[in-house]
Amino acid sequence: MSRQTWLFGGLFLAALVAWQWFRPAGPDPLSEQDYQPDFIARGLASIQYNQLGLPYRGLEAEYAEYYDPLSMTLMEKPVILLYSPDGQPQWRLRGDEGIINTGDNAVMVGNVVGRGLLPDALVETLTTEYLELDFINNQLRSNRDVQLSSPHYQAQGQGLLGTLDQQTVELLHETRATYFNP
Repeated sequence: MSRQTWLFGGLFLAALVAWQWFRPAGPDPLSEQDYQPDFIARGLASIQYNQLGLPYRGLEAEYAEYYDPLSMTLMEKPVILLYSPDGQPQWRLRGDEGIINTGDNAVMVGNVVGRGLLPDALVETLTTEYLELDFINNQLRSNRDVQLSSPHYQAQGQGLLGTLDQQTVELLHETRATYFNP
């Protein structure tokens, strides 16, 4: 090998060593403390009120862990109660597990059952394995199989889009329905 090749090889090696030696230290690896919940609750129950003093959302869970850096609550056996603008209970949703991102949305997973609580509710029971609640746009969404029932019909389909304030739901794909005569 030529002298020039040895020189470039040596300079490259020196640059590599200098880069490793003088590179800035990255952020510290996450510690065990970073994975610990900020609080744990058993038998959680809370109700949120609007500016008029009327309830607009209730939450219950057998067990909950809150993580402040993520603004997220993980729950076991959650129950979410949604109220109409005049403070009447409108929907009761429960599931095996759930996540609430503070003030933004909620996700319920496993044996999700929703019950329409108003006397004139179009949907009496909603059943699925996965349900998203968008609190900003007042929407329900699912991409899984969904069953809807009332005294007047039963419907099944895949995927759901609904609006909470208008009490409407739409099955998106492979819809089948049976209507009953009163």
